[in-house]
This record gives sequence, structure tokens and C-alpha cells, in this order.
Amino acid sequence: MKSKKELRLQMKLTIAAQGTKKPRVDEAILQNLINLSLLSEARSLAAFLAIEHEPDLKNFLQHWLRQDKQLLLPRFNSRVKAYELVPVNNLQQDLEEGHYGIWEPAAALDKIEFTELFPQAWLIPGLAFSPDGARLGRGAGYYDRLLAKVKAPIVGVCLEYQILPEIPSCRHDVKMHYLLTETRIVNCTRPQEQRW
Repeated sequence: MKSKKELRLQMKLTIAAQGTKKPRVDEAILQNLINLSLLSEARSLAAFLAIEHEPDLKNFLQHWLRQDKQLLLPRFNSRVKAYELVPVNNLQQDLEEGHYGIWEPAAALDKIEFTELFPQAWLIPGLAFSPDGARLGRGAGYYDRLLAKVKAPIVGVCLEYQILPEIPSCRHDVKMHYLLTETRIVNCTRPQEQRW
């Protein structure tokens, strides 16, 4: 099995070779998110704003807000070098460019404390995932620290080519409960033969 460092390099090259995403891929992911029952039942959601290779969730997040549900987005706190969650009501007015050039909730907005089961669901990005729920991030561990005590369902959102047969994981790595791509939803908690 390749090391995380080797996989990160491999995935960065693969992503660069894929070029820009087509809108129909994001539309297919939108439909899979809308059809995911755990999200239709949830009233609160922690999600992300896409960078580079990540699926663009803005249409889904707008759909979520139109249903009068609570949306929380990560904001980087450079003082403690960690993400904090901030409620957002309007994607046009409540965001500003933040750490690493990533759009995030404005500094004027108050963060919110979260618990094991609040928010009720999480959407998480990554460079790659494996069917057992392992996630390959960028290497800083920000999401693993954010998710360390979360018991609510965690959904890794990616493009199909970002699912690899296996990814090495450490004790502190947080596993996804589901993977969602433009073509399928994988239940990572099921036995291997029942995941697809």
C-alpha cells in the first residue's frame, strides 16, 4: 500500500489531468444529495465550500437554506489553527475569502459550539476516499480534529475517480459513514460485499 504522502502526490497529478469539472457532474451530485435520506431527515448540516477539484455544492446549499434548515460552514481560526463552525443564512452575503483563499463565513459572524450529534449530518471534502470510509486530506489534519468527537453521519463528497481501493489510516483519522459521488452512494458502515 502506498503512503499518504505518495497518494497525495498521485491524486494531485490525477486531479490536474482531469481538468475542470463539467456542470453535469455537479448536477448529478446535487441530485444524489437531495435523494440521500439521512439529509432529507436532518434539520442541521455542516458542509463545505468547494476549492479546485472539489464538487461544487452551492446549488445544494441554496436548496438546503430554502427549506429553512440550519447550515453551518467551517471558518479557519488562525489563532488556534483549527476550523470552527459558523451558521450561515445567505451564501451571497455571509461569506468572504479566508485562509488559503477559501470562501468561508465572514469574520463578523459568531461561531457556534457543536456536539456529538449536532449538527445532524456532515458533508466533508477530500483528495481521495476508500470504500471503507478512509479519507485522504491535504495533510494538515484540520478536518480530523474538527470531526474527532462527532457521532452524527459523515458523508465524504467526491468525484468517482477520487475513490481508491484503499487508503492507509491512523488511529486519529476519522472515517466517513458514506461516500457520495456523481454516480453512486457508498455505505461505508456495511460489510464490504454490501457497500455498493
